[in-house]
Amino acid sequence: MSYKIVNDTLFSFLLTDISGADFESLAKKLFSSEYGESFIPLGGMHDGGADGFCLPHVCEGAKPTTFFQFSITDNERAKKKVSDTIKSLIKVGRTPRQLVYSTTEQIPKQDILIGEIFEEFEVLLRIRDRDGIKQLVNSNQTANKLFLDTFAAEINAVVNSARKLEGCVNQFVSDPTIFAFLDFELRDRFSKDVLHDKILDSLIYWTLRDTDPDTNKLKTRQNLVDSIKTVAPSATSFLLPRLNSRLVELCHKDGGGEERVRHHRKLDSFCLPFEMRRQLAERAVEENSLQEQFMLSITLRLKSCLATELNRTDLEVGARLVFDSVHEYFVEQGLILSAFLEKRVEDIHINDQVVELQVSKVLSKLNVATKISPELVARCMKVLGGIFYNTSDIERKYLGYLSRSSMLFMTLQSSPRVIEYFNQMSGNFRLLVGTDLLIKAISEQHLKPELRQVETLLQVCIKLGAKLILAEPVLDEVVTHLHAVDLEYRNHYLPNEAYLDVAKIGECDRILIRSYYYARLIEKTTKKGWDAFIDSLLDPKALRNKSEQGREQLRGYLVQRFHLLFESYDDLGKGVNQSRVDVLAAQLSNARGSEKHSNLSQNDALMVHATYAQRKANKESANYDGFGYRTWWLTKETHILSFTGDLVRQEGGVPYIMRPEFLLNFVTFASKASDARKAFSDILPTTVGLQLGQHLKQEVMNELLDSVSNWDDLPPERISMMIGDRVNKLKYDRFKQYSANIG
Repeated sequence: MSYKIVNDTLFSFLLTDISGADFESLAKKLFSSEYGESFIPLGGMHDGGADGFCLPHVCEGAKPTTFFQFSITDNERAKKKVSDTIKSLIKVGRTPRQLVYSTTEQIPKQDILIGEIFEEFEVLLRIRDRDGIKQLVNSNQTANKLFLDTFAAEINAVVNSARKLEGCVNQFVSDPTIFAFLDFELRDRFSKDVLHDKILDSLIYWTLRDTDPDTNKLKTRQNLVDSIKTVAPSATSFLLPRLNSRLVELCHKDGGGEERVRHHRKLDSFCLPFEMRRQLAERAVEENSLQEQFMLSITLRLKSCLATELNRTDLEVGARLVFDSVHEYFVEQGLILSAFLEKRVEDIHINDQVVELQVSKVLSKLNVATKISPELVARCMKVLGGIFYNTSDIERKYLGYLSRSSMLFMTLQSSPRVIEYFNQMSGNFRLLVGTDLLIKAISEQHLKPELRQVETLLQVCIKLGAKLILAEPVLDEVVTHLHAVDLEYRNHYLPNEAYLDVAKIGECDRILIRSYYYARLIEKTTKKGWDAFIDSLLDPKALRNKSEQGREQLRGYLVQRFHLLFESYDDLGKGVNQSRVDVLAAQLSNARGSEKHSNLSQNDALMVHATYAQRKANKESANYDGFGYRTWWLTKETHILSFTGDLVRQEGGVPYIMRPEFLLNFVTFASKASDARKAFSDILPTTVGLQLGQHLKQEVMNELLDSVSNWDDLPPERISMMIGDRVNKLKYDRFKQYSANIG
């Protein structure tokens, strides 16, 4: 999804006559998109006149100190509006340290107003006037969509102004993260299990850091799982499945005969032996020392950047503000900062990036009792510029640690930017769901929810906004498959049920029969027989009679259970050259060598050509937003690819099949960007956050930085095209190995 620049004329027209209530509603949505889940809207008589507050990023029980006020008050009355809000907040027991004031009006001479408010109330005022709102709408994709949706009727009514909306812009082009990530994934087509093992080992050690066998302080497997999920929510899909095997390995002595993790079998709990704790403590001392030196360097800069002296409290608060801002920048823009520090790009315009918004966000997370003056904020911003543009040896060494850790998190798909990209891309998908996946999804119905692999995949896609299509030929194939499975069960398995064991059940090549016996005989999650198993999908009699009633029952089940949209043969045939379908179907039938497969061949050929026809109908080749094609046939089918090479070349070289593993690894397991951002922010300043980056191979780091150099040499339009081409290839790459696969 791209966003559209709202020009000055249209923006002014839309905000000129907006009511106070409507602006408050709009502003709450916009600031929620900017601050994420930490922004809490307020309303009512007992909120002290504030329209929202920001949750402090600290332990439970901390009170908010950053508040928001949204108003259409003119410039002349702005000071009174702000003053009254602060007084009301204090009156109801609030302790404001920072007030973000947003208005539809222009506020000139903001520095004077900010100074006057601080002098009177010792509250730091941040102003987001009309220009500030416009900047947010034209730089934040979510805010852009919210704004356009809010004024959709007005924009449609003013056709001439609406036409002045400028062309599409992709927000992921202005930062090299996605460009480099896709480049990395396409090069690194084989398993990263060795890297994953090292990272997982570090997280295991970190979780067990406070254990002690002498005092019986142990951690269970569930403790380990919970801790790792907290630290790396996006990476748990490929880390946690390896947890048990890594614990077995670590509980054996290494090549030097040293014990790394101790397993207390009776309690099935784990701890670190003394020697391992000693080694980890020594490493932690080194990182802590470096961090202390970095903080000292910040403090010295604060002392020397202006002639006036800071008191001890302001000095400590300022150092923490700078320290946290540095880490926040590596969370958000770690790759380009790393490239700049390594001199792979000439400039990053850090003075433009360290803007009031970023400082405001960091301030909202600080739990400090002191008043933060505008002068202190200005001094901190000057120090931040110095750290990046005139870096000392100690600062360079510490920033090097942050660089490696931020790039490692990017390769682990835990970068908020990467998650936002894939989530937004997935919301545009139109996926023709294959027969094989639907049968797999049906077979999962008796599994625990966390084990329903395909159903979870489909649900996540729907949640993100994708459209999943149940094509009529796929429905017919599922019905035919169920009929064949039912016959095989009644003719071959039912008569011999008394003699079946786990091994014989495992040898069955029918996934639905295996699923039935797994639920009934192994897991014993159901005592019902085969007819009840079939009846959960459609009437068994209707299935055996091949009646239209049974077909409609199954269609209703699939559409409702998996949130599918039904498309008939006629729908699929729109824009399709039937003679070309027949030619491909004949080739497939000849290769399969059986007359009974003629319908299957015809269906497959139709799915191929329908995919291309729907891409053309939706003009997907003209979407230059970096997300690639929307319409795909989602299936593990590969046999047909051998017969469509010429067709693919004629259609621009991009195949029609999306590998389900693409969604499974890049979409299904992706956490919310806000969760990843919080986890990354929490771990980056810690010793484990610094240590994790050391597992990133130098050659991988060099490849990522090389990609940034390439990105820096290209115009935005070319970058957008390259991102789209790369993600298209990633969607269909048959040879890429993934950690998580659909069985």
